[in-house]
Amino acid sequence: MSWQQYVDESLLGTKSVTKAAIHGIDDGAPWATSPGFNVLAKEVDVLRKAFINPDPLYGSGLVVAGTRYIFLRRNGESALYGRKGSETGVCICKTNKTLIIGYYAEGIQPGPCNAVVEKLGDYLREMKF
Repeated sequence: MSWQQYVDESLLGTKSVTKAAIHGIDDGAPWATSPGFNVLAKEVDVLRKAFINPDPLYGSGLVVAGTRYIFLRRNGESALYGRKGSETGVCICKTNKTLIIGYYAEGIQPGPCNAVVEKLGDYLREMKF
């Protein structure tokens, strides 16, 4: 399966994720992305560092594709969660080689989005990615 297929089928295809991207964890380069979901390498770098120390995000929030989200929490060393208002948010899942970023829009509950993103993360970790 190609990286774009993971985005299109495993994430967007569930209808629980509105936009998604997979980026390389080392250089922040996009491996696959939804149209118009432009996550910058410098944003990926900040997210990558937040898995080591999330404290700076509590004050500044996290930025994904140019949008600032309130940083909610870190789930161990595998996921970060952010929210904008009461209707939209992001889940970022870290694997050995990637960051998987899922965005949910108004009308989609955060729980299903988080579950889908984290399930793909679990699978990629099992595959040594």
